[in-house]
Amino acid sequence: MIELQARTRSISPSRLHEILMRYDCSSVVDPFMGLATHLNYLKRHDVAVHGGDLLEWFVRVGEGIVVNDLTILRDNEVAEIVELLPGRIYSWDLFKAWEGVFFTEEQCVYLGVWHDNVHSLRSDGQTGLAVLGLWRTLCYWLQKTLHPDDMQDIPPSELAWSYIRQTEALVTASIRRNTVRQSDALATLAAHKADALFLYPPARNSLRNADTRIWMWEAWWQGNPYFTPELAYRNSLFGARAADETGYTRAFARVLSAADDYPVLIVQTSEARLNELERLVREVRSKVDISAPHPHEVYLVATK
Repeated sequence: MIELQARTRSISPSRLHEILMRYDCSSVVDPFMGLATHLNYLKRHDVAVHGGDLLEWFVRVGEGIVVNDLTILRDNEVAEIVELLPGRIYSWDLFKAWEGVFFTEEQCVYLGVWHDNVHSLRSDGQTGLAVLGLWRTLCYWLQKTLHPDDMQDIPPSELAWSYIRQTEALVTASIRRNTVRQSDALATLAAHKADALFLYPPARNSLRNADTRIWMWEAWWQGNPYFTPELAYRNSLFGARAADETGYTRAFARVLSAADDYPVLIVQTSEARLNELERLVREVRSKVDISAPHPHEVYLVATK
């Protein structure tokens, strides 16, 4: 049985934007950006955004909806992504290990076709849009496996076409320079200067409870169906070394210490973890305001 998380990390872009405006911040760095739709929202509201993450597919999507100002996919280009192209040699068995476990034979074939087609795109912006649209297709398939009678049977290429077309609505021009990078948190912090730093780090034991959809899509991008979250995070600040409470606290404290050059520090957490993180934040900042619109959405806003 596939286990899909009932609640994954959730960021409210409008709430984050309100906080940034309240503290007169026109630029922000997010070293744990994940799926960068919140950065796309901030970009649309004239905030300069700089994101970082260790998972490469997150970075590819960021290149499509954060860095990219103008590039879109024409109909013929979408067709060349979602369809089997005549004359091209495909890795038909690339994702055969998932057949009968997560997906049907046909779906596994299309995953291989899309992997080959996307990696042949020349534009980073187009690649990011395609990766996001195809990821939503994978999410649809996994959800339908759990609820087969509640969702329509849609041909793979038609479903992928629809989702890729939807991602184009996220393309917007900006007068500011926006960036994403594949790096650990400390490297991302050191690479930029901004008015604010937004931190929503992975929860402790996040590798053990990783969302199936997230790690499977990195496995798809890497072309390795046996890829696991540990392979991406094994040498990272919040990897296996931070699985225990002491290691996690030490890792988070290192990030806070490296944030000294940022005038405003925004930490998103939950009521369950508030006391733990508030103590660490107050050790490095003299002024800390707390906003808790929801038990699962608590903000620590710290200034000097």
